[in-house]
Amino acid sequence: MKIPTISFFTIGIFLLFPPPLSFSQSATLGPVSLSLKKGIVLRSFTDTKNRALTPSTLIPFFAFDIDDQVVDPQEFKCLQQGDSLYFRTDKMEGSMVYINYDKGAKFRLRIRNKDNVKHSVSNVLPFGKDSQSIYITGAGNFEWPYYLNRSQLFRPGYGPIGVVLPDNAWHLGFSDIPLEISNKRLCGLARRAGISKGNFTRWHAELEPGGEVIYHLWLDTHEGEWQNGLKLMFQERYLYDLDDFNNSLYERHDLSWIKSAWIILLQSAWDHEWYDALIHQSIYEETLSKYDRMVGGYDVFAIWPTWPRLGLDQRSQFELYEDLPGGLKQLKHQAELAHEMGKKYFLSYNPWDKPEQEKFHRTNLKKLLEQTDADGLILDTKGESDAWLQNLADSVKPGIIMYSEGMAVPKNMTGIVAGRVHDALYMPPVLNLNKLIKPDFAIFRVLQVADGELHREIAAAFFNGYGVEINTMRPGRPASLQDDLFFLGQTTKILRDNQSVFFNYNYLPLIHTQMDSIYVNKWETDEKIIYTIYSLRPTGFRSPLFGFDELQVTNSSITEEPYHFVSLWNHEEIQAVKMDGKYYLPVNVASFDRAFLGTRSEAQVECIAVLPKLLEVDLEHDTLYFGSSFGNRIEITAGNPSYSSRTFPFDMGKGFISLYETFGRYEGKIVIQLYGGNELLDERIVKIDPGSPRLIVRQEQTNKPAIAPEDMIFIPGGRYDFVSYDDEDDDEPFISCPYHNDTLHLIMKSFYMDKYPVTNQQFKNFLKKSHYFPVDTTNFLRHWKNGEIPSGMENHPVVYVSYQDAKAYADWTGKRLPTEQEWQYSAQGSSFRKWPWGDTFDASRCNFNVYHTTAVDAFPEGISPFGVMDLVGNVWQITGDVYDNGAYYFNVIKGGSYYKPGKSQWYLKGGPRPLSHSQIQLMVGPSFDRSSTVGFRCIMDAIE
Repeated sequence: MKIPTISFFTIGIFLLFPPPLSFSQSATLGPVSLSLKKGIVLRSFTDTKNRALTPSTLIPFFAFDIDDQVVDPQEFKCLQQGDSLYFRTDKMEGSMVYINYDKGAKFRLRIRNKDNVKHSVSNVLPFGKDSQSIYITGAGNFEWPYYLNRSQLFRPGYGPIGVVLPDNAWHLGFSDIPLEISNKRLCGLARRAGISKGNFTRWHAELEPGGEVIYHLWLDTHEGEWQNGLKLMFQERYLYDLDDFNNSLYERHDLSWIKSAWIILLQSAWDHEWYDALIHQSIYEETLSKYDRMVGGYDVFAIWPTWPRLGLDQRSQFELYEDLPGGLKQLKHQAELAHEMGKKYFLSYNPWDKPEQEKFHRTNLKKLLEQTDADGLILDTKGESDAWLQNLADSVKPGIIMYSEGMAVPKNMTGIVAGRVHDALYMPPVLNLNKLIKPDFAIFRVLQVADGELHREIAAAFFNGYGVEINTMRPGRPASLQDDLFFLGQTTKILRDNQSVFFNYNYLPLIHTQMDSIYVNKWETDEKIIYTIYSLRPTGFRSPLFGFDELQVTNSSITEEPYHFVSLWNHEEIQAVKMDGKYYLPVNVASFDRAFLGTRSEAQVECIAVLPKLLEVDLEHDTLYFGSSFGNRIEITAGNPSYSSRTFPFDMGKGFISLYETFGRYEGKIVIQLYGGNELLDERIVKIDPGSPRLIVRQEQTNKPAIAPEDMIFIPGGRYDFVSYDDEDDDEPFISCPYHNDTLHLIMKSFYMDKYPVTNQQFKNFLKKSHYFPVDTTNFLRHWKNGEIPSGMENHPVVYVSYQDAKAYADWTGKRLPTEQEWQYSAQGSSFRKWPWGDTFDASRCNFNVYHTTAVDAFPEGISPFGVMDLVGNVWQITGDVYDNGAYYFNVIKGGSYYKPGKSQWYLKGGPRPLSHSQIQLMVGPSFDRSSTVGFRCIMDAIE
């Protein structure tokens, strides 16, 4: 816009009125009261409630740069005449006038070059660069790759952070300052409005002698933190780009699917991975699913068959589509394949191809969309869409998206719902404020594959809560692409799992942190809060980082709240730390090579979630119990969930799984996630410590006899408090054992227990009738002589049998081996006693210091409360509990034996052992496992 030249200084105001000391000491422009003693200083701002609000520090009303040098506001020589304030410096002169108070107080600032050489004006900034202010202004250098995106946000106590601004507003100045009144702040925005005898560049108004530029300034108050001022100017006022925002496109359900899209693949028609020209074969279908296990699949595939091929001959872009291998019919087939896989299919459109033939464009574009069933158009060279394009697409079918090459500026966002962060911004700033302007506008950062080093761009897209466009149009497929895609899969999974938070208006950028160079964005719905974290600290960070609002803590302890905290990046449950009366959330951000700073390999990310406690999870040895009354599925993963991890889905309700049967010998974290549709509702994490014993054998129920079998005792079910441990004076075990030092409150089912351990005679009868013969006979019944029981030992417990031998006997008899809990319950009863007969050891009630086995009925006074005999001191008794600790197997034996080894502390303790004592028997093979001190007894399940 050109403006008429003003000439208020040519009448010689300063010559007619040379300023004495008392001249123009103050001024009033609408709601603003100014002091002119030293430049132009803001005294107060009168709000709509007629309150004169005073800044907490003395600050200039505005400031600007001349030729990229800051002009000291105190150098301004000023006076007020009528409704205008006039000022001058040695090179510039200008005026400020109040316009109105409509959506904030609006002012017009004119700056005129009064010198006889060319000068530039830039960085017009309300309130100047005050150390206590929040402000945005151009500050980066003019060298590649930063010259296109120099804008930076300054905050007290932190270093500056780069910000992405709309393409028509890189020049803007924004400030937010504290006021003396509690919880009130004043924000200001400056944007250029016109120029005369000069021209605008991206950053400057370049003025010829006598040239002038107009800026508009808007001021308004707000409550709360400075981000609310940013929201006011950017999100609610759209940077004053337009008066009213027509939101109709964003309210259309058919177009809302784009908010579920996170990865677009854009491919040229001459790419080997679309069609191989030498072998005449389509590679499209393979390409469509090529990286599914890394990135979870592309959401949109886009084909580009035009530039730079257009212009070689007379064919238009539409004719090039028709001449592709298989023509439009093949493109429709490709779209159908995409739809079958839950993906969308885009075409490219070049408005510059024969632009004078509007009817030709409309006719052929409609034909192209109809005959391909495409879902969207990439609008080449455009930063916006035209109404006729969307109308034409709507006439073909619902849900066709316009996707512009550039990012729409606020006034153009009404006509398009998706756009991109162009790769012309090679090192775009970390924070993209376009996302704040319109959170439900779908943004995609271009990842130019040929550039390599995509890590930083993926991290920044994740931090800003938007997707990416994988652009393969340029040749070059660096080896680093695999690592970049794996990283992209990690970030994208979190975005997809929590997409509801990334498109609403509760977004709060750059919350306060305890450490600089680690940036945190907050995203919130009624159900959860997500914090995306972007770190530029090469050393990493592992400490409390940001506060959790105390207003959200209502109970005396935060652990009693109905929510908990989870790192979705590291998949760890975290605990809030209370410092100075406020809760802070710790983060664990990885380090990176310091040499990566300033390159596209810099940065690490984290993500913290505040989730409702909806999942019930409990890990008992190898059994994972889980359930919820919410959502529609539960997913369980060994390790961090990813698109290549071992994840198993389960239906709702309470359930349980054997981790060993599900994940094998895996040791580490187990992640349990609750979903409602595609949305993550809750996440819990349990850990299998390395070397932890896991129960791998589960006893199958036997037949349930109506009456007690011969020589078996009925054990009635009931409540039972189970504890198991090693002896108090034992050293810390070298091998982790499945002890239960904490009481387990169990409900035992009824069963029948052998009254005595299995005897030599009973085992001989089994061999004779079953013809059992082990494959490995080493040490099998070693104490027998030539296959016969030694005289007088028929009623002694059978020994020199392995777990496999014992199980074979139990199976043949229709019984099974008892679990440790069943064995101990039958020995203790419902009372927690140390020995079958009571709490005091009595040598007369068991095999003690006899040094060999005795008959199983030799000590009738050793009976348990239920009537079970010979439980301690004769032979160790095998249970059915077999464990795998990731390195080897062992089973649990109970009761102790007659054998007492020497006095060395390194021996296992022999003799009778308390009922709660658990002893492991390391398993190598039957020949090794068969022992002179180990026998067994069996049980049968009973009718309740």
